[in-house]
Amino acid sequence: MKKILGVLLGLFLFIAGILGIGMYWTFYQPLPDYNATLEQPELRQPVNIHWDSYGVPHIYAQNKEDLYYSLGYVHAQDRLWQMTVSQMAAEGRFAEFLGGDMLSVDIMQRTIGFRRMAEKIEATLSDTTMRYLQAYSDGVNTYSRQHSNSLPIQFSLADMEPIHWTPTHSIALSRLMAWELNLAWKSELTYAYLSEQLPREKYLQIRPDNRFLPEPVSPDTADTLTAALLPLLEIDQQLRKITGSRGSHQGSNAWAVSGEKSSTGAPLLAGDPHLGLSIPGKWYEVHLNVEGQNLSGASIPGAPMLVVGQNDHLAWSMTNIMLDDTDFFEEAVNSHNDHQFVLDTLAGEPLYENFTLQREVISIKNRDDTVFTRRLTNHGPVISDIHPDQEITEDRVIAMKWTGHEVSREIEALLSMNWAQSFDEFQEGARDFKVPGQNVIYVDREGTIAQLSLANVPLRSGNPISLREGWDPSRDWQEYVAYEELPSVINPDRNWIANANNPPAGDDYPYYLSVYWEPDARYERIRQYLTEYEQLSPETFRQMQYDSRSLYARDITRSILPVLKLNEEQFETVISYLENWDYSYEASETAASIIDVFLIHLAENTLEDDLSESVYQKFIRFSALPERTLLRLLRDDGSLFDDVTTAGRETRAQMITQSMKETISFLREQFGTEPFEWRWEQLHTLTLRPPLFGEAAKSHTAPTSLKLIVRNLLNLGPYPVKGHGMSINNGEYSWNEPYEMILGPSLRRIIDFSNTNYSLSVLPTGQSGNPFSTYYGDQTEDWLNGQYKFLYQDSTLFNETQYNTMRLVPER
Repeated sequence: MKKILGVLLGLFLFIAGILGIGMYWTFYQPLPDYNATLEQPELRQPVNIHWDSYGVPHIYAQNKEDLYYSLGYVHAQDRLWQMTVSQMAAEGRFAEFLGGDMLSVDIMQRTIGFRRMAEKIEATLSDTTMRYLQAYSDGVNTYSRQHSNSLPIQFSLADMEPIHWTPTHSIALSRLMAWELNLAWKSELTYAYLSEQLPREKYLQIRPDNRFLPEPVSPDTADTLTAALLPLLEIDQQLRKITGSRGSHQGSNAWAVSGEKSSTGAPLLAGDPHLGLSIPGKWYEVHLNVEGQNLSGASIPGAPMLVVGQNDHLAWSMTNIMLDDTDFFEEAVNSHNDHQFVLDTLAGEPLYENFTLQREVISIKNRDDTVFTRRLTNHGPVISDIHPDQEITEDRVIAMKWTGHEVSREIEALLSMNWAQSFDEFQEGARDFKVPGQNVIYVDREGTIAQLSLANVPLRSGNPISLREGWDPSRDWQEYVAYEELPSVINPDRNWIANANNPPAGDDYPYYLSVYWEPDARYERIRQYLTEYEQLSPETFRQMQYDSRSLYARDITRSILPVLKLNEEQFETVISYLENWDYSYEASETAASIIDVFLIHLAENTLEDDLSESVYQKFIRFSALPERTLLRLLRDDGSLFDDVTTAGRETRAQMITQSMKETISFLREQFGTEPFEWRWEQLHTLTLRPPLFGEAAKSHTAPTSLKLIVRNLLNLGPYPVKGHGMSINNGEYSWNEPYEMILGPSLRRIIDFSNTNYSLSVLPTGQSGNPFSTYYGDQTEDWLNGQYKFLYQDSTLFNETQYNTMRLVPER
């Protein structure tokens, strides 16, 4: 027996040793040596990379080609897997590496055509920009080549190799991110479908108020043309889960005050872009120094430019305009030749044009390749071809026009903005930024503060949110609003500017921009701070970014309390909590849990019977839609409160009462009978999951080994977290799967121009995508607690913090 145990123990020790070696090789060897000197064949001159205590690289180069080469190198070092996943998404190559289940996603991505668009843009870029993009790509590829035997664990799990990087990949990545921030098309499809399904009176209760929207006309038939496009929403949702880009509040907060309103006597800027939260996060922070000039801020792994940041002269942040930059066109097909569509009928006779056909081979892992044909009309790709069941579309053809299908040079614009030394130079670069539509909040050391809206804003006729007739040229986009006529605010007398995805122009602005604005709760809360304080400090800005008070919750609470008080004995405890609530979503708040569970039940009780379960689930996927609709219904009353499945007629008061009863039952079942146990932290948690594997591990069919690796090594959390989708400290959850947080501040930055040596910043995760790195999630606790780090952007780094120096030198 002892001999058997000895053999077993020896075998165990042998296996443990093998596993230990494997663990070291797989996990630790890919970690960089931050004090190494590394020969690089493409470098012209030596480069020093100083790594601070948060893994932020401070790259000192003697020319910009070497600078961007080194940036590509460190991006690959820390985020190579993330970059690879982004390219699978941009090129539609998931099936090639992961199998046929991903084919529908690839078909959608290739139909939209990110890679083809990138190739068109590439042909228009200046020689200088192409040199920088090529240098960046060389840095990425050199790292991959030099570390082919020590790639991050994710490549082993997926049985993949890195994708060879080219300038086209960087351009495609920028256009992919533009699409991720394009929210209008999904809302537009939903509203168009509802206009076909609902009686006019009910549809008007859901449709946004906007002076550009005409009175709806009830359809003469039960035709459901938009039903052919609704599956696109499911495919898009599948992709967003895979890439960690979930959430519908994909906007931002940004505000600035002039020196007159600043406690430091110099302009202050704050910005926090709101994106889906995963690990690693979207942003990679960096400080660049070349020819005595400094630039610091947030880059996207896969491209060489900084999207938000500061240099020695100026700083900027961005928010999403929420622009309606997409339309759908029904095309008429030649009844005698299905290879043609009607281009024009105004002359009395149809003028036909051939569909443009573009064929591509899609590789599928462990299966034969398949050929995909992309059809295009004069409006854009035929999006209805993506539908998995062509019988449902009845051979009808719907094309999509998106401003992202026009050639524009955002990378070139950002590279120019990055190094601009004055407001005039910054604007010269900004003119070329078109997609996605963004508001730039700008400050500089000369005292200028400004808000610039940058976009291609289509000029269109007719109803801007309905399907358009492709055969009628009058329904085509005519041109774009000129840069000089885009909304802007420069040095206002009030000495502050702010945007939180609210309209960037007043009701008197002559051009249609959108109907898909965020509810104004975040903006109004920011405005409260900026108007109530005579002067604001960096510390006040920190308080603002961490503020969890929701003016939306205030309005909802005030609407329902009078009804609840009609049943005071039944709702005594709830009334007490709501009346004593300051509308903040702190982790310890019970009232926050009550109001949000109530809203979920109120939406379901009020809307699901009218919309049908499947359409209701699509409607609530974009949380701003039910949030806006419920507040409007509570204020105005309406027939939607009636449950069409019953013989009686339900009222607003009955729906409020029923929904609150269900709320109390839910909270008791989940957390017990004591209301102090119903705290927001019990409901609202955050788990940071890695792209691709985080979603794969949630499947009940996932291998146990994968689940263990993801849950115990790659994931972080769950964490109880404060905030709400309607507070400055955005904490959005999915209404389809409440209440886990999925979107929030992907970066917080504060800049004080009285001291440009550093900015304050924090990421929700960290710089590295390697789970064994010190910098994998090392900033999460600070982010959760509203703390910041110093991001130095000059030689102050060498005196104020510990650092390591990596040297890249030309190959001998």
